[in-house]
Amino acid sequence: MSRPRSTSSSSSVDRRRLWRDWEVLCGDIGERRAGTPEEHRAARFIARRLAASGLDSVEILEYPCQSHRSSRVDLAAREGGRWRPVEARILAGAPGCAPGERELVWLEMPEESPQLSPGSLRGRVVVVFGPLPTSARDHRRLVAAAPDAVIHVDERLPFSWTKSDGVYPEWVRRYGMPTTVAMAYLDAWRWRMAGVDRVRLSASVRLEAARSPTVSAVLPGRDPALPEILVLAHHDTQAGNVGADDNASGVVALLEIARQLAQRRQRPRRGVRFLSFGAEEQLSVGAAAYVRAHLADRARWGLVVNLDSVSSPLGHWAMYCVGDRALARHAQVTLAGHGLSVAPKPEVTPFGDIFPFNWAEVPSLWFFRTNTPGARWQHHSPSDSLENVSVEAVARLVGALVPMVAGLADAARWSFGARLPLTQRRIIARLGQELFGLPRRGPRARVERRLS
Repeated sequence: MSRPRSTSSSSSVDRRRLWRDWEVLCGDIGERRAGTPEEHRAARFIARRLAASGLDSVEILEYPCQSHRSSRVDLAAREGGRWRPVEARILAGAPGCAPGERELVWLEMPEESPQLSPGSLRGRVVVVFGPLPTSARDHRRLVAAAPDAVIHVDERLPFSWTKSDGVYPEWVRRYGMPTTVAMAYLDAWRWRMAGVDRVRLSASVRLEAARSPTVSAVLPGRDPALPEILVLAHHDTQAGNVGADDNASGVVALLEIARQLAQRRQRPRRGVRFLSFGAEEQLSVGAAAYVRAHLADRARWGLVVNLDSVSSPLGHWAMYCVGDRALARHAQVTLAGHGLSVAPKPEVTPFGDIFPFNWAEVPSLWFFRTNTPGARWQHHSPSDSLENVSVEAVARLVGALVPMVAGLADAARWSFGARLPLTQRRIIARLGQELFGLPRRGPRARVERRLS
């Protein structure tokens, strides 16, 4: 664990304050699943901290969600002549299944997806190695094959523990979802080596319709006609962990950025809006609901800056950029001038709260810190704890982001354009329709008509 040090003379980042906020979110409150009392408690804490920093219009908005209240999975395989249990977790949003012994089959995704046919997995349990389907076509194939259950093995996490995760709510609504559980990579490895071909599985889950909170606060600008900068984080977690990196780290960074910008002598030319979303772990349910509810404000959204999983002690800074190349260049050069080297990635990703804003054609920067190729080893596991975060990593990010955001907020004009590249717009339209049920065409046109 990286302990906080006294604030150095070269930086105004209050490391002790960062750590105290982290301890409240992960120690005092703990696990913060969508729609639970703990998630609401976290939202109230964040709102109080933003109000204490001097921000205006602090409010807690609520949007519908499915709340994963409890679950149980019993999974065992016949190894060496006896039944041996292994740990498994149901994916949030997936249904349970009745207990029973079933044949086990293996599926390597996505390359073996075309082999699926209607009813081909009926009465069986299938182990999916690799990513779960990220295209609606592959998901529909899997559902049509009618497995009794799916066991997911995440190839990015070759460890002995089991992660928590969720399913896409829009796919559950439109296509259905088989019982889907996750198991540890090394348990699956042992099964494969032993030739396991039968399992015993039962899964139960209690889901409740609930409300998930989003916290909103504004640092008003001197010129309300200029589009705002939106700074985002999410405060919810998956089951079974306190989400110290994913994403209490982004929340404590957001709170410190808000405090520093609010303490400047002069208000910025542009407003800066701070948003902490709930239900991000259900594929950005909170952010998507916010964008739908506030689509008339689209013309007032100039740039989104998202902070998610930014505290790995050992790692690489990544900056996912949706927008023109000048935006990525401006951010990279400005941050380097304040001691933070980032790797720009001009990639569209639906797995973050930036995506609903991208669908509304708003440029974005998502800051993320990896410690394995494209991921973090502690992802959605009990190891995502305060023992495995770095105050110094977050302080470095905040120390570079504050002057960058302040400079953009003080500028009457930006060196980059507001329109997204055509290639990115096409990807966003397809993913928005497939994963979120958003219309494929015309968010900008509809907003402009509504505002006229």
